[in-house]
Amino acid sequence: MVTKTVLEKTTRFATKHFKVGVISPLTNKRNAKNFFQACEAACELGFVISVLAVGDEDSQAKCFELEKHYPEQFEVLEAIPKNKSYILNHVDIVLFPATPSEDNLKKVMKKGIVPIMPYQKDFSNFDAQKEEGNAFLFKEDSFWELLATMIRAFENFKFSYDWGNLQKHVKKTSENI
Repeated sequence: MVTKTVLEKTTRFATKHFKVGVISPLTNKRNAKNFFQACEAACELGFVISVLAVGDEDSQAKCFELEKHYPEQFEVLEAIPKNKSYILNHVDIVLFPATPSEDNLKKVMKKGIVPIMPYQKDFSNFDAQKEEGNAFLFKEDSFWELLATMIRAFENFKFSYDWGNLQKHVKKTSENI
């Protein structure tokens, strides 16, 4: 498991502990390439990413490669219910590289975990100034936009009042899914 020493050893962008979880399958058909490019940059920035080992062989191999290269920022967990629960209980956001399953989205939102996902009907980008929105959304075909969305989520996470408002919106939305 990733430890607290990540923040103690770094002078990176993410100076506040920001944990990203991935619970959906990573496959070439589900934007794994964009995910891996964005995650590599996110690890360099100091984000901590926990991934369930679900997906095609290429994606799993890339996960293990990232885990070796970024042992303090990237962890791969066996895809068992206990580890999925661990992720859902210890992350700040859940990243869906492609359109999430309704079941996964419900589980995430009921816990008040903020989703980062491709644009979806009935979801809107969080706007702290207007205190509106229920997710962080990106165009599915752009790793740059995915990375920028992760950074925007982190920038909002640093402000507990804004993050608390966002979590309330997320929980309220979960009642209507």
